[in-house]
Amino acid sequence: MRYMVVDDEPLARVRLKRLLTLLPEFDCIADTGKPDEVMALIAQHQPQLIFLDISMPGITGLELAKKINSLPVVPKIVFVSAHPQYALDAFAVFASGYLVKPVEQSELQRLLHHLFPPQIQYTLGNQTRWVEVSDVLVARADDKYTQLYFRAGQAIIETSLKQLSELYPEHFLQVHRNTLVKRSAMKALVSNEFGYFVSIEGYPEQIAVSRRAAKAIKSS
Repeated sequence: MRYMVVDDEPLARVRLKRLLTLLPEFDCIADTGKPDEVMALIAQHQPQLIFLDISMPGITGLELAKKINSLPVVPKIVFVSAHPQYALDAFAVFASGYLVKPVEQSELQRLLHHLFPPQIQYTLGNQTRWVEVSDVLVARADDKYTQLYFRAGQAIIETSLKQLSELYPEHFLQVHRNTLVKRSAMKALVSNEFGYFVSIEGYPEQIAVSRRAAKAIKSS
């Protein structure tokens, strides 16, 4: 996801880009503190998302957003401002989001995952395909690879369970050393002489659950 940062405060640009390095699917293609450069940079780099300050010299972010909205292909605009009172004005110029400085990582990630549902890339034959993280029901470690199970099929990826759980903690719960499941799809937790098991909506088999994970599920 190509993004651009427009803010006349250099430290604000640096901090926002640092937060976004934790979201590897987002790639900064330009940043500037000069509002008069923005339209040319958009034409050159074609960002899909622009983080835009409001209070800048020469032209406000709100005025600049009106110009951006006149383009044939309009990127999403997220305002980043120290002034929460401008939020209504921002949405009046069709902003996709509004973040108040200092931006918190959790708020940034929540907004971006809402605007751009995260996807996982995989290869099927000689084709590159994508599956939305929200569609993945189960992820199992398989030697050096990870097997994903979703309603439309299966996929093998090189991303580890640890990496998946760190990237998408709100989606995945580790129920066993070799298994992640979709949190919101968990149904009944049951136990028998063989241990604990959980049912996942849309997945045909029960999933083995460790004692530690079972305790966490019961207390949640």
